[in-house]
Amino acid sequence: MVLDYNRKLILGIGIIISFALLIVSISIYFNFQHDLREQSRLDPDMIDSMTAEQIKEFIVEQRNMQPVFHSYYLLPFMGFIGLMVGILVFYIMSDKVVQQGQTLKSNTKIILNFLTPPERKVIEMLLENDGKVQQYELSRLPDLNKVKTHRLLLNLEQKKIIHKEKLGKINKIVLDKELYDALKG
Repeated sequence: MVLDYNRKLILGIGIIISFALLIVSISIYFNFQHDLREQSRLDPDMIDSMTAEQIKEFIVEQRNMQPVFHSYYLLPFMGFIGLMVGILVFYIMSDKVVQQGQTLKSNTKIILNFLTPPERKVIEMLLENDGKVQQYELSRLPDLNKVKTHRLLLNLEQKKIIHKEKLGKINKIVLDKELYDALKG
């Protein structure tokens, strides 16, 4: 939910900024064209007093004096293009990440359905305790004793769902990091 909101926020801000860059680049271009027309415009009173040859010379002179359209005028437009490409790539890639997260969640739920009810209780207790718990705490769960807990943990360890860490005489049971992240998310 938060990922989807952040994704929409980033896309919205990116689109707004890119269109602002487009507006700036169009404005710069039209201002340049307007200034160019203003410089090359003849005053109607001057035309009456000029000969055709003088008018031609004036036009040729204005063409030679025209300012060059510098490439830095295109920077906002290039920024617009780059930002739009970046937004498109971000949208496609973030969509794949969201789909992978949803697939991981559904796969995790399917995997948990293959566990026995006591194994699910152990996983739930691990989730409640940030993925780590002492082994003796698990033997206190309903319908479990030390022997059943030991066998259950061996089975989960063989399935690579958990692993044990020795803390002196006590075992600390740790849920697989990826499975923990998938179940908590």
